[in-house]
Amino acid sequence: MKFSKSLLAAMLLVAGMANSVAQTWPDKPVKLIVPYPAGGGVDPVARLLGQKLADRWKVPVLVENKPGASGSIGGAFVAQSAPDGNTVLMSATAEVVINQFIMQKMAYNPDTDLRPVTQTVRLPFMLVTHPSRPYSNVAELVAFARNNPGKVSYASSGNGTPQHLAGALLEQIAGVKLNHVPYKGVAPAVSDLLAGHVDIGFAGLPTALPHAKAGKLKALAVSSATASPAAPQVPPVAATAGLGKFELIQWFGVFVPHGTPDAVVVRLQKDMSDVLKMPDVKEALEKQGAQPSGMATAEFEALVKSERQKFAAIVKAANIKE
Repeated sequence: MKFSKSLLAAMLLVAGMANSVAQTWPDKPVKLIVPYPAGGGVDPVARLLGQKLADRWKVPVLVENKPGASGSIGGAFVAQSAPDGNTVLMSATAEVVINQFIMQKMAYNPDTDLRPVTQTVRLPFMLVTHPSRPYSNVAELVAFARNNPGKVSYASSGNGTPQHLAGALLEQIAGVKLNHVPYKGVAPAVSDLLAGHVDIGFAGLPTALPHAKAGKLKALAVSSATASPAAPQVPPVAATAGLGKFELIQWFGVFVPHGTPDAVVVRLQKDMSDVLKMPDVKEALEKQGAQPSGMATAEFEALVKSERQKFAAIVKAANIKE
C-alpha cells in the first residue's frame, strides 16, 4: 500500500512538472533553424510562421539559416542542441528522410536524434517542360521517352533531392529511361528549363506556377495524388494510364532534439497548428501553392516513417549514391 501511494505521488509530481513546463515554455527566445539559404523554399514559410508564433508566445522567434550538405548541417545543429524546446528545426524532406539513404556518413541519425512534431505544409511539384517540346501531357511525354530512350533530359536541384527522386520514380513506374541533369540548386535548374537547355523537370509549385501562367513553361502535371487547389486545371501524374501509383511531394515539418519534454512537443504542435489555421496565414501559403497542414504528432510520426520507407525504395531501385 505504501509503495502504491509512493508511486502515485511520483506520477502526480511528474504530471505536475510536465504541466508546469507546458505553461511556462517558452520563457526565452526560440531559435527556428532553417537548414537552407535565406529567400527561398523553407525560409519564407519559417519566417511567416515564426512571426506569428512570436506574437503568440510574447518572446522572440529567431529564424537562423544554416545551409549546406542538402540540409544536413542544419539538421545536425538541431539534433545536437539541448532538448529544451528552444531550438526547433523547420525541415524539408532531405535532411530528415532522404539523406540517410544516400550519404555514406552523417553527423546525426534522423531516426533517433530528431523527434517529429508536426507537418507545416505540403508542396506538390509541377512537372514542366519548355513550350517547344513535342509533348503536352504526361502520356505524350512517356510515349516520346519510350521511343527515344535516354534522350529526354530532366533537371533537378541536385543529386538525391526530391526533384531528382521524382524523376527517378517516374522512370520506375513508367518504365522509361531519362537522362538526369543535376544542378546546384533550384534557380539554375529552372533557368535552364526556361532556356530550353533541358527537357523536363519537377519544380516546386510556387516556383513553376508563375512561369506556367506566363506561358514560359508548359505544365504537364502535378506530383500529388490529386490536383492542387492552386492549379486545379493541371492534372496529377497519377491520372495518366499506368501511372496511378505515382505520388511524391515536398513537405516541410517541425522537429526537435530527441528528449524534448512531451509537454513542449504538445504545446508546439498545438500552437503551430493554430497559427496555420489563421486566415491570413492560410491565404498567404495557398497563394504560393502550399497546402497548410498542422497534423497531429502521432500522424506526422507515422508519415515520416512511411516516407523513409518510400524514399529508401526509390533510392535503392535507382542506385543513387552520394
